[in-house]
Amino acid sequence: SGYGVWRTAAWARQYVDVLNVAPDSLAPVLILRHNAIVLAMQQRFWDEYTLGPTKNVTHPITGEPTDKNPALLDERDGVPEPFSDMSLPKQIARGVVTLACNLALQDCVALVKRTGGVSDTAAREKALAALVPGVILQPSGVFAGVMAQQAGCVYIKAS
Repeated sequence: SGYGVWRTAAWARQYVDVLNVAPDSLAPVLILRHNAIVLAMQQRFWDEYTLGPTKNVTHPITGEPTDKNPALLDERDGVPEPFSDMSLPKQIARGVVTLACNLALQDCVALVKRTGGVSDTAAREKALAALVPGVILQPSGVFAGVMAQQAGCVYIKAS
């Protein structure tokens, strides 16, 4: 449903609303790992590989099955305020550092290879090209989490 992505925006909004923190003083870091790696993929990848039905994805508002990447949904998809501001591209545009697990990306590479009959290299190139612009690939999600914590971040498991 993409709730983990939305929680990053909710957390930031809570700091602003409750603690009166200036939005530009926050530095959220979102790490997409394991099963959430598909949330880092553009809609064209979802369409080509029918990820919605394959992964039993539900719309974050209606709870109904969807073929859309829920992390990309906004007002154009009928998502009301304040949720429409929680889409991954909008968060990246606001400066949310979005990291993705390279180990988990291998599932996407394997999917491309299996369905397209292409080489490992070609499959990896296609998967990399399908990442949402602004997503930064890391060796692993655990690596990304440890590095973020060493930089002063506090770990919150969203989903």
